[in-house]
Amino acid sequence: MESQLGSLEMVNPRWTYDRKLSQWAAGIVGVDEAGRGCLAGPVVAGCVILPRKFFASSQNRKAVEAMNDSKRLGESEREELAEVIRRLSEQKVVVVATGWATVEEIELHDVVGATCLAMERAMVEASLRSNGEWSVDERGQDDLFSLEKTQKPGWKVLVDGRRMKRLTLAHEGLVKGDARSLAVAMASILAKVSRDRRMRELHEAYPQFDFGSNKGYGTPAHLSALEKHGSAVCHRPRFLRKLSVPSPGNDAKFSRQSRLNLP
Repeated sequence: MESQLGSLEMVNPRWTYDRKLSQWAAGIVGVDEAGRGCLAGPVVAGCVILPRKFFASSQNRKAVEAMNDSKRLGESEREELAEVIRRLSEQKVVVVATGWATVEEIELHDVVGATCLAMERAMVEASLRSNGEWSVDERGQDDLFSLEKTQKPGWKVLVDGRRMKRLTLAHEGLVKGDARSLAVAMASILAKVSRDRRMRELHEAYPQFDFGSNKGYGTPAHLSALEKHGSAVCHRPRFLRKLSVPSPGNDAKFSRQSRLNLP
C-alpha cells in the first residue's frame, strides 16, 4: 500500500483530533453516508467505533495514517484503505458496519429521510457488533437543540455535516467531519467503497448507463444515456422527475430488469 499511498511523515491530523476527544470519552463513533446526491442506486451509511484504547497503540496509528475524507482519495486508494479497515475489524481493534436505504425508500421518505434510515441501520448494527461496548441511545424530544443530551455519556457520536433532526439516534453533527475526524473519515471510506461496489454490480445489469464509471451521479454521459434509453428501476424517481425522464413503468425495455428487484 505504501507504494500507492505514499509514506506520511506527520501524524494524521484526524487521528490527533479523535485522540484528544477520546481523553474525555470512552471512544469515538463516526458516521457518514455515500450516494446522497446520485440519480441512481441506494444510499449507504458507514459507522465506525474507535474505543479509547485504540489510540494507545502506535501500530494502530501507523495503520490509519492515510485515512482521509473519501472524496479526497482515488478509487484504488479507497479500496486499499477499506481493506485496512476490514483487517482492523477482524482483529477486533475497531467495530464497523454499514446500513443501506433502497431506491424505494428514497422515493417513500425522500433522500434525507432515507439517509437517516441508512445511518440508523449502520449505527444499530455497529452497536450490536460491539457486544455492549457502545450502545445506541434514542434521542429524546427535548434534545432537539441541546448538545449536552445528544449522545450516551462517555462516547462521542459524530455524524458528518450538520446535526440531522430526522436522525432518531443521539449524535452530534461535525461540519466537514470526514476531513476532521478519523472515525468519520473511516466511515466515509467504508460507505463509499461499499456503494461503489454495488454500482459496479448494477453496471453489469445496465451497462448503457456506465454506472461503473459515474456511480450513479448525473454526469453528462449519464444524462445523455437517460435521454436516449429512459430510466431503469435502479434510478430514483424523485430525482428524475426534476429532469422529466420517463419512469421505468412507462418503458417496456426495462420490464425484464424490473423483476430483478435491484435496490
